[in-house]
Amino acid sequence: MLTNSHAHRVSIQHSATAAPARTAAAFPRGGFSLRVQMLASLVLIALIAQPSAWGRTEIPEAMQPQLFSARDGRVWLAYAKGKDLLVAYSKDGGTEFSAPVKIVSDEKFMIGMRRGPRVVAEGEQVTVTVIGSELLSYHSSDGGRTWSAAHTINEVPGSAREGLHDLTAAPGGRVFVTWLDLRNGKMELWGARSSDAGRTWARNEQVYRSPDKSVCECCHPTALYDEAGKLAVMWRNSIAGNRDLWLATEATGASGFSAQKLGMGSWALNACPMDGGDILSLGGGAFTTVWQRAGEVYYCAPGGMEIGLGKGKQPVGVQVGGRAVVLWQDGNQLMMTRDAGKSASAKHVENARYPSVIATGDHAVLAYEQGKAGETRIVIERL
Repeated sequence: MLTNSHAHRVSIQHSATAAPARTAAAFPRGGFSLRVQMLASLVLIALIAQPSAWGRTEIPEAMQPQLFSARDGRVWLAYAKGKDLLVAYSKDGGTEFSAPVKIVSDEKFMIGMRRGPRVVAEGEQVTVTVIGSELLSYHSSDGGRTWSAAHTINEVPGSAREGLHDLTAAPGGRVFVTWLDLRNGKMELWGARSSDAGRTWARNEQVYRSPDKSVCECCHPTALYDEAGKLAVMWRNSIAGNRDLWLATEATGASGFSAQKLGMGSWALNACPMDGGDILSLGGGAFTTVWQRAGEVYYCAPGGMEIGLGKGKQPVGVQVGGRAVVLWQDGNQLMMTRDAGKSASAKHVENARYPSVIATGDHAVLAYEQGKAGETRIVIERL
């Protein structure tokens, strides 16, 4: 099993092992001292055997966590540890995770700053994607125990070399992957589909090409299927000097996307802010989004006015029980609002970055990087 919070275990061990010594000093000869020590040891064992009461798991020396909420109730986690690509899952809503399984090792994998693995699952069918020299997919048909060899998704060698992509899945085994692509010399948004839960892939398709130069060169794209199978894809565009977020949607059973700019304002910027935002499904075919512009995080439905949530970057969000839970980075701390646009934000944790959040049952599960450079760990919490 992945260990629960090391900090919690250390504090429990320290306090439980110190107590018998103090008792022994007070009762140097009596049998009472031995009984106290035995009782303390039993309490220590019981405490360590239990999952963390705070629903918190830590994975040392790990980076770029990504979560996926499967329809069978499992929460899947993909992440990188050095040159290794790993997966694990939780059957109890994110409190405790299975032992991690290493899919593959490759020093060419691009890991960091939103570059890293993505995971989706449909029953025992699990697919993980990552970009190294190319956009690669790995597939498991037995719940993550064994994995296929790498399958290259991008048909033009080197076209996915920016390293930024996203992956989403719909009920029934439909999977969609999108990535920033340079096959035509300028950055475009491309995609590919699978109808068998990621085991095989159809031909590449162009999702969007900017009429003015290219899309933003290094902001990660986002993709999301809703429960009915409607697909939404978001990216940062670059038109007439403005770096604004755009959303394209494709109705269930349709072919082709309809794209529109998000928000009423624009951001004139001759650079890439390296920040792509997130999509939330509201149900009934409706989506909303979170993203940043000029250092301000916004919550914005397509065609609507953007609502400021606070200063920061790298926002993610999920709909839980009719509320939009949104998290983002502000300096070295992670901020959170439990009801975007209706409740104030507050600091959630210090020294944290690159959050990933999903909904499962009646709660959310959050994962993020924490720790200084060279000592990065992954933290997973139930919210």
